[in-house]
Amino acid sequence: MNTLFDKETLEALRQLCDETGEAMQLARKSPDLDDFSACLAVALLKIGLATGFVEQRYPGFAKEIEAKRQRVITALTEEQKQQKH
Repeated sequence: MNTLFDKETLEALRQLCDETGEAMQLARKSPDLDDFSACLAVALLKIGLATGFVEQRYPGFAKEIEAKRQRVITALTEEQKQQKH
């Protein structure tokens, strides 16, 4: 099976994704706002690092993610508007 990344990059991305998931699980269990925000901060950091890894190999990847994020926001906004009417 061919992969997008070499073995070292793939292992680093898997680790970052695992750590992101762990941070999100901790955020779900956080008893207070400080813990919740700290866990989310770690998750966002890990997502940023993963994006940076991919961006090095595929320039423009981060821009593509942002464009897709904006499309999702637009779609959600439109859905909310339709639900109100």
